[in-house]
Amino acid sequence: MPRSNVVITGLGVVSSIGIGGDAFFDGLLQKRSGITSLAKRTDGCAVPSSSDSLTGHWIGGPVVDFEPKQYVRPRKSLKVMCREIQTAFAASHLAIEQSGLNAVLPLSDTGSLKPADVGTVFGSEMFYGSPVEMEDAIKASVTEQGEFDPAMFGGAAMKKVTPLWMLKHLPNMPACHVGISINAQGPNNTLVLGDVSGMAAVVESISCLERGTAKMMIAGATGTRINTTRMNYRADLPLAAVADPVALSSRPHDPESPGVVGGEAAAALILERREDAEQREAVALARIASYASCFVASGGMREGQRSSKSDPQLRGSAEAMKRSMEIALSDAGIESSQVGLVVSHGMGDPVIDLAERTALAEVAPNTPVVATIASLGHSGAASGMVDLVAGALALVKRQIPPTVQWNAANAQIGFRDAPEAMSSNHVLCLSHTSEGNAMAMVLESQ
Repeated sequence: MPRSNVVITGLGVVSSIGIGGDAFFDGLLQKRSGITSLAKRTDGCAVPSSSDSLTGHWIGGPVVDFEPKQYVRPRKSLKVMCREIQTAFAASHLAIEQSGLNAVLPLSDTGSLKPADVGTVFGSEMFYGSPVEMEDAIKASVTEQGEFDPAMFGGAAMKKVTPLWMLKHLPNMPACHVGISINAQGPNNTLVLGDVSGMAAVVESISCLERGTAKMMIAGATGTRINTTRMNYRADLPLAAVADPVALSSRPHDPESPGVVGGEAAAALILERREDAEQREAVALARIASYASCFVASGGMREGQRSSKSDPQLRGSAEAMKRSMEIALSDAGIESSQVGLVVSHGMGDPVIDLAERTALAEVAPNTPVVATIASLGHSGAASGMVDLVAGALALVKRQIPPTVQWNAANAQIGFRDAPEAMSSNHVLCLSHTSEGNAMAMVLESQ
């Protein structure tokens, strides 16, 4: 029997190829790429100088047309929101709008949907902030000999860093801000689990709905790999090379790809039990038919190291991916032949992508595949939730989107080069981490 009777009644996304579900999916259908030089970014983070050559460090998938003032209310909240919180807030309110909730907001005890009925769970990650925010404190910690003294930093930070700094960068703040903005007083939680954070947030939201602790859940995720401070840490995944054109530099499942392009994104889903959605006459976009999570330690995890080296099985776990997909399909009561699309977590890392291809070859060898990271770059904790949005929209639009490819002949997986009609009622979404976590989720059309 299917493990879930929860449906998606709204979705929102902020991405480098489109803001909002329709714009995002149109971008996928048109094989639009958001990968570009970071010189074009508009978020105030690091950009290459005029003398810097364009290397893998200086490319990414920035959301260049995002205007937070268009989405964040009240606007004074922006002073305690870093970029990831802003995009999460925007994605959530796009989902809220699509679900038809605006008419009952803010929630009240006299309304049809009460504050305690609605909860919020977000997948998140460390929000690093900008080095500029620490500049004055660091300067004040330099000795007369011109050396940085860590012992001086605590006192300097107390005087030189704004007291609101911590509130801007706590990983649990997206869920808090979204809940506060609509007066939602139901379950509120944040999960920090790397690339599977978004799917994990959906699973916890389903649990809240099935246990009756909420009637509606806002499940979201936000992340970035192109924040200035985050860009200084590159040891976990290999770095991509710049392709010609630059827009094709993110190359999932291309065996010749040297590494991963960073990006940024946020996405959110409105989740309800089917009977609650029907009672308020909401449109169900898709049902979450089943899900599964599995952990089998990667080689690097077993050896206690994080590395961007290309040693086989160092990152990712084909076995965990295989098991999670098999269990999800079994719990949904379907065979792999009934899956019309796999939304891949391929990212351009030759080691992790090989693990995913190995798993897919055993579970769903002939199924069409799309990799959103080819268009957006790797958006960290947001990536899995973005893939769920892509899977839901594929069912709604009845379209299999193509995948941006640098060299289609290199791909060893079921990418499509042009949109195709979707005849199946099921999509399989896969997300996984370097350490060996894997989650699979089956979506069903309504």
